[in-house]
Amino acid sequence: MRIKFLTLALLAGCAALPLAVAAQEEEAPKPVVYSTYFECDSTNEWLADAIVAQVFKPVYDAAVADGSISAWGWLSHHTGGHWRRGLYRTAPTFEAAWTAGEAIGEKIDAANAAASAKFGTICHTHDDYIWQWVNGSNPDVATNSAVATGGVSQYLVCDMARQERADELMAEAAPIYNRHVAAGELVSWGWLEHVVGGEYRRLLTLRGATNMDAMGAWGAINDDLDAEQAANTAEFNEICTSHQDYVWNIVH
Repeated sequence: MRIKFLTLALLAGCAALPLAVAAQEEEAPKPVVYSTYFECDSTNEWLADAIVAQVFKPVYDAAVADGSISAWGWLSHHTGGHWRRGLYRTAPTFEAAWTAGEAIGEKIDAANAAASAKFGTICHTHDDYIWQWVNGSNPDVATNSAVATGGVSQYLVCDMARQERADELMAEAAPIYNRHVAAGELVSWGWLEHVVGGEYRRLLTLRGATNMDAMGAWGAINDDLDAEQAANTAEFNEICTSHQDYVWNIVH
């Protein structure tokens, strides 16, 4: 699969405001996504899913309801690398995403410590990443959509000295991605930057009503990028030179 790009809703400042007032205005915080990617015993993944549904989900849903986090999700592997499951939570700030995890973990253990321990024996190894929103369609839709059941994630290794240029190229590609969302081919898309974690520096996400919808829209977007922004695509691929693709089932 070729490496391509994604959308930012750029908020235009009000030119009529006095400069002194405009200078005091702070940029709205960009959502932070704390993701844990698990390697699991494939023979017992069904039990891990059941524990998430019965024990984890009520606690995470309550955290959304009380405002501790803005969204969460549980992903199961369809196609891709060695990660078998993904658990994420989204919050408005890094501090909120971090501290919410500690409180959620304590509540899960209090609700059913045995189930929590069993989960740890099934999904026994994991990688943590903290991502921050850079660009895309509505972040809340992108991370917690009831109509998206399938998604594509592309984890990219990029030149750290030039990765901000990749963000600029993605911003130029945003209208193409948004066009496919507006046409109903995609539910949402997102472009996120690495804050904490392993080698992957950027993350592209595409969510569709089904996995096939997401994959089909991605192919169409790639065709449009080749036709309309070939030079940008070539430059982008010089910056982000390798990647790992995953297709996820969006379970919760």
